[in-house]
This record gives sequence, structure tokens and C-alpha cells, in this order.
Amino acid sequence: MDQKAVFEAIASEREYQDRKWGAPSEHPHEVGGWLTLMAVHLRRAQDAWAGANSDTEALAALRKVLAVGVACGEQHGLRGRARAEPASQRMRGDGYQRTPSSA
Repeated sequence: MDQKAVFEAIASEREYQDRKWGAPSEHPHEVGGWLTLMAVHLRRAQDAWAGANSDTEALAALRKVLAVGVACGEQHGLRGRARAEPASQRMRGDGYQRTPSSA
């Protein structure tokens, strides 16, 4: 599945959530409330993965987690990462080792 299809799946979940609950402006939460909702749904995804013979249920629950995060961003704003911002050496996997002095 390509990135566009993943984003479309998340968007379809957001549309569903808006039909079910209304837009974030109709049921606002503090950021911590959104994080709690995400944690609840993430736990459901973890439980679904641990108890299933396939990833289907876990991925459906993960779609909800991601869509709830999008709703939080809609309500509170979410800045993008600058495209020119370099990736850390650690993330690039070029052998960078974190030491106490670099923490």
C-alpha cells in the first residue's frame, strides 16, 4: 500500500468519526484528552494484535488512533517539519552512538 492510500484510509476514518461524533469544534478536548483517546485505541490495537491470527483488527484500530491524532491536529494546530531539516545521524543508521555527554 502506498502512502497516498494510507492517508486516504485515515481520511475516511476521520470522515466516519465526524459523522458519528461531530467535528472536533463540536466536541473539543485538551491535547491531553486527545492523547488519552489515542492511548485507549492504541491499547485496543495492541490487544487485537496479540489475540488475533491476522493483523486486520489491529490495523483497523490503528486507523482509529491515527485519525484521532489528526482530529487533535485539526483542533489545536500541528506544525509540519521543515523539509530542509536534516535527519539525525542516529535515525539514518550511520553508526552514531548516543553517549551520556550527547544525551
